[in-house]
Amino acid sequence: MYFRGDLCIAHVEEDDISSNKLELLVGELENPSGIMDFVRGLKDEIYNDEYKSVFSSLAVSLNMNLTACYVKEKNFDKVGQLCSAVLCYDTFNVKAYFRRAMAPLELNKPDLAFMDLAQAIRIDPTNNEFQQKLKEMISIVGWSSDFVNEALAVIREDEVFRDYTKIGKE
Repeated sequence: MYFRGDLCIAHVEEDDISSNKLELLVGELENPSGIMDFVRGLKDEIYNDEYKSVFSSLAVSLNMNLTACYVKEKNFDKVGQLCSAVLCYDTFNVKAYFRRAMAPLELNKPDLAFMDLAQAIRIDPTNNEFQQKLKEMISIVGWSSDFVNEALAVIREDEVFRDYTKIGKE
């Protein structure tokens, strides 16, 4: 389905695109990043940087709202896909990391959630919900605290990790 084309046709025909019709159009997308591609196409046609920023923010918000809907529907494959699309445009979107981490947890693949939970905590270290989910995931997987601490140090890019990354580059 060509989402942009459907929206343009509806606009030209002055159709009322109700939320139900829009939901059906979005639900039929084969490409979960279709909204982001649509916005990127609009950004290419617009030369005002402020408008480009508004379009990007709108697309991220729309996709994050869709992920919330897919969480309620328990369609965790779509949640993961949409969050991945969002993170291509906004690498600091803590909600996208958290929701993408929830998808593998719900699909009984907890080890896949670790990196996203760790990134969410790196961005928002005071969030108790993130901390709790990480503890739950570690408990399910059974990783040692030493392994977890080393992995978190890498993600935080602390001094020890920075020293390791310099080896061979001097």
